[in-house]
Parts: sequence; structure tokens; C-alpha cells
Amino acid sequence: MNEKDWLIIRAVYHHKNITRAAEHLYTSQPALSYRLKQIERKLAIKLFDEEAKGMVFSAQGEYLASQADKILRDLQQLKINLHTLNEQQQGELRIGVSSNYAAYRLPALLARFHQQYPGVSLDLISGYSEEIFQSLQRDDIHLALVKDDFNWKEGKQLIDEDNYYLISQNEIDFGLLPHLPQIKIHHGPHITQLIERWWNANFSLAPRIAMTVDKLEVCLAMVNHGLGYAIVSSYLPWSDDLYRLPISVGGQAVTNKTWLLYRHANDNAPMVLPFIALLNECAAEARRDKNG
Repeated sequence: MNEKDWLIIRAVYHHKNITRAAEHLYTSQPALSYRLKQIERKLAIKLFDEEAKGMVFSAQGEYLASQADKILRDLQQLKINLHTLNEQQQGELRIGVSSNYAAYRLPALLARFHQQYPGVSLDLISGYSEEIFQSLQRDDIHLALVKDDFNWKEGKQLIDEDNYYLISQNEIDFGLLPHLPQIKIHHGPHITQLIERWWNANFSLAPRIAMTVDKLEVCLAMVNHGLGYAIVSSYLPWSDDLYRLPISVGGQAVTNKTWLLYRHANDNAPMVLPFIALLNECAAEARRDKNG
């Protein structure tokens, strides 16, 4: 089996639906079904329980799917080792990052990367996700860490996710929210649309904006002094004394997602794969810490 076969097994197992797996892999449903049959023939196995309703993996299919993540990680590490073998690990890595992620999550990651690859020159730009994505499209950067996947057709991974909360100095009556002062932070177009969806699902009146700020620290300071409530993601730890309420639309939590976007083929940037591997390692550590 090659890398594409393992990607197929992982996608089909995750989605439990041929159509959605095909969309995820940017291929057609017939092509995907044919490839699954080829895998079964090569290994002389049955991937699915033919007597079950729906797409249910057989015992053999379950075992194969359980190995997919490990094998794909090993293949990625192999690529990294081949790229860096007998090289001085020098060069340039250009990264575009959304402002909040650059301020609160990226510094520790860059410090670890620099420690492992001191000869690599890091070129960083930060700003709104939409601007960063345009830089990726123009090939001005090798990697983008942004708040939307923008339907990007090449490499992408969800690497961070935080819930959005309404926070205030004291508990507030939810029904009175349109009449209370809001400390509005400038989130950028994508996040602003998510929050507007939540607001419009709950209220017919517009919010009463008392002030607008561009930094999360400033926003939290205003809330801590009782100047209004705010709607922010859990990037920074808050005082335990603050009132907080998670926000959701249709029962689904409104979340602040960070996506890694990159091009599959980037021969001029051999340090892209090592950076992605370190990013995944840090993301896994953060998930373990969050889950206790």
C-alpha cells in the first residue's frame, strides 16, 4: 500500500461515508470506490461488514484503519529525514500568521523550532487572516496560520480550536444584552460574521457598542474594570471572578479555529515539513494538557 491508500483508509474511516470522503480527498466517488476494491484485492481482505447496515468496517478494516495515522506520521517523518539528511539545515521559512495567534500561541513554537534548526532564517508576517491567505496564494509565504480554511485545495490541517465566550465583570441578564455596553474587539471579517450569526439568532436589536479596541489585552482590561461585556475566545487565561457564558448557534458552539494552509509541492522550502511536524507535536501536547 502506498501513502494515497492510507489517506483513503483514514478518510473513509473518519467520515463513514464515501461521498464525504471523496470530497475530502478531492476525488470522485466512483474513483474512490474502485481504489477501495483494489486495496481489498491486494490484501485479500474485506474492509466492510457486508451484512451490516450502512458503512461498518469489518474487524480487518478496523485494524487497518487503526494503523493509518501511525503509518502516515512515519511516512511524514521519513520525508523530513530525507529532506534534512546531510544538509546544514539552513535556508528561509516564510510564515504568515493571524495576529492573535502570532501574539499568544506562536512565540513558544518558534522558540522550539529555532532551537532545533538554528540555521534557518524565519520571516514572519502577521495580520488579518484574509490578507495572510492572499499572501499564500501569491506564494509570498510558505505557510499560513489563519482563522478559516478558505476552501483551500492543497495542504490544510486544523491545528487549534478555542470556544467563544461572553464575559463580563458581573453576571448579567441575557435578555438585556442589547441594552448593555459592549466592548467590541476587532476580530476581522470571518470571526465577525460568526459572532453576528450568534447575535442575530438571539436578538432583533443591534448591540450597543460602547467602545472598539484592537487588542485582546485591552478588551480584557476594560471588562475587568466593569466598563462593559465582551465576546472573546479563550486565548488568554481570565480572572476566575469574571462571569462567562459560552455562545452557540443551533446547539453548536461558536469556535475560534486556526488552520494551517500550505502547498503540497514546495521544493524550494525544505524546512516546511519539519515545521509542520513540530506544529503537530505542539498541538498534540496542547490537547493533552487541555484534557488533563
